[in-house]
Parts: sequence; C-alpha cells; structure tokens
Amino acid sequence: MRVKIQQFLCGKCHSWAVVGQCIGRELLKLDHNVEFFSTDGIKDKYVPDYLRPFLKDNKADSPNFVEPQGTYGMQISYTAMKNFPHFLRHGNQNKFAIYNYDGSVLPEHWAKYSHCVDKLLPSSEYSKKVFLDAKIPEDKLEVVPHGIDIEDFNVKPYKLKTKKSIKILNVCGQLHRRKNLSGILDAYGKAFTKDDDACLVLKVADKLPETKFEVSFRDLYNKWRSNNKNGPEVEVIYDYIDSIESLFLACDIHYSLSNIECFHIPSLQSMAAKKLTIQSNYGGSVDFMNDSNSLLVEGNIGRCPPRYQYWTPSPYAEMFIPNSDDAIEKLRYAVDNYDSLMERLMPAMEKTVEQYTWANVTKQIIGLQ
Repeated sequence: MRVKIQQFLCGKCHSWAVVGQCIGRELLKLDHNVEFFSTDGIKDKYVPDYLRPFLKDNKADSPNFVEPQGTYGMQISYTAMKNFPHFLRHGNQNKFAIYNYDGSVLPEHWAKYSHCVDKLLPSSEYSKKVFLDAKIPEDKLEVVPHGIDIEDFNVKPYKLKTKKSIKILNVCGQLHRRKNLSGILDAYGKAFTKDDDACLVLKVADKLPETKFEVSFRDLYNKWRSNNKNGPEVEVIYDYIDSIESLFLACDIHYSLSNIECFHIPSLQSMAAKKLTIQSNYGGSVDFMNDSNSLLVEGNIGRCPPRYQYWTPSPYAEMFIPNSDDAIEKLRYAVDNYDSLMERLMPAMEKTVEQYTWANVTKQIIGLQ
C-alpha cells in the first residue's frame, strides 16, 4: 500500500516526529510503500538511517520543497488540527490524524477539523475525553497509544559525570509549564541533601521562552539553586543525544510530576529500560501506569492558569497539582527500597512493555481500514 506520513519529522527534536518516524518504520517493515514529508525541514542529525531513502523536504520555505503527488491508500499525520485539511488531502480513504491537546478544554472551533479525517487517534482515554467534551462524535475517535521498540535499547549507557550511585532522570522534551519542572526540583530538593547518594539528571532544551506557556530552564534552575546552595546534586544535560535510550539505561529512576500529560513516552521508555518510574497519578499515562508497575504521586485537581494553556485559554480548564509531600515520600522510598521495589514491579513492567510497542500500534492503525 502507498502510505504518506506528512508532519514534523526531521527538522527538530519533537515527540510528534518520534511518533511519525516509528510508525513509518513499522510500515516499512511490513513492506508498505511509505513516503515521509517533513513539514519542519530536514536537519541531518534528526534523520534516522532507515528513513533517508524515503524522506522529502516539505517545509514551505525550503529551496528543496517537495509536494506530495497523486493518491495514497493511507495518510497519517501527527499535527495540529488546523493542518488536517492540507496534510490529509491526497486520497479519499484511510485519512488518520494523530493529535493530543495537552489541556482539559479544546480551544473553540478546533472540533470542526475532525470532519477532514476518517479517524482522529488520541493516544489515551484522557485525550479522548477532551475531544468528546468538545462534541467530536465518538465514532470519529479511536484511542491508539504510543509505544517503544525494545531493539532501540540495545545501546551502551550514556556516560554521566556524576559519581552518585542513584541517578534520578527527568527527560523534558519541551520546556512547557505543564511539565512542572519547578515542582520536580522543589520535591527533589526537599527529599535529599548533598550528602545523599543521589543525583537528579535533567535532560532539557537550552532555549529561551517563545510563548507564554514556556519557561526558561536556566532561570528556573538558577533560582532554585540560589535557594538550595547546599542542596542535592543535579546534573543538567543540554546537548542533543542521538539515542535517548542510552540515557535511560544510565539512570535508575525516571521521575516526573507533570500537571497534564496525554501519554508520556518517557515513562514507557523508563519501563523498557527496566528502570523504576515515578509519575503523577493523572492523565494519559495512567492508561499504562498503575501501582503494579510504577510509583504514582497523588494530588488534587485544580484550576489551570491561562499561562499554562496552549493557544486559547479557557477559564474552565483543569490540571493536576501533585502533592509535594507525597512526591518527597515516594522519592525517598524509591531510593531506600530500590532493589525490593524493582523485584516487585518488574513482572508488570515487562507485560506493559510487551503490550505497548510501535509494532502493535501500527497493527492497530492498519486494522482501522
């Protein structure tokens, strides 16, 4: 079958690109004729080797711009809803859009773009509910999760600078307020001291905010450190890592306290790397995270401030507010009881990883025809 994947792919390090690349890789394994159109341009370091022969530059202002031609048997795009009409117009069937709005209230007028697709594929039940609340018909929606490829973890662990025994990782692809980096630092700083055998490893972008919902990590971190001069060790990684899986393998715990997540691939990657996972007990991640395979931090549902929201803020939007005391307790418990915890959680972790693979994700999409 001739398949087109048109979206962010190879111009930046972005979760949408990871999803599109991995689904495309599985389709290639199944001998489909897949064409990749990268709408954010092409930077060599973001291009996987398997994708190169099939990749076209579809960035509007690129001198190498290529427009899709003809009709495709299937079209897939993980993109903003306003792009559905343009990116899924080269065929009359199997038009599948992947999208998750990381908020509880979809902006007004966005729901109309669902008419341009055969199926809209939210990645979790949480994400699906956001669309249902926006009056998108349920028969338009199919929950298709994200996944991992266990073969991607056949790499050497990343070489860290820290000499501490327990490495607590947070991979934050986007410096958005909802990622709650300030809460992550605050709980970690209260859970440990510089004398404890633990280090927080933060993989973050080194960029200034461009929108109201972004933060400057350097400013945030410097403020935290100035108030915690004798606080626990933190290692910050700004550089691009070709194989992010190597960083998970180098650490012991992945720790997140997000206010909102529609899935959260890093938590799944942590399990695939056979590492302990700590996350907020809310949102899309609870589709695959539970007390049998991870440590979930409790909290309350509260108002979502406008500066946390994308595009058009809603006064009715909600978000999860993790309980700092519970986060501190879970962090200490994880470090003090690591081996026994892993022994208890590992069987369920392995079952989760076996279920949530890109191969299974792709089979589910093909089954929607």
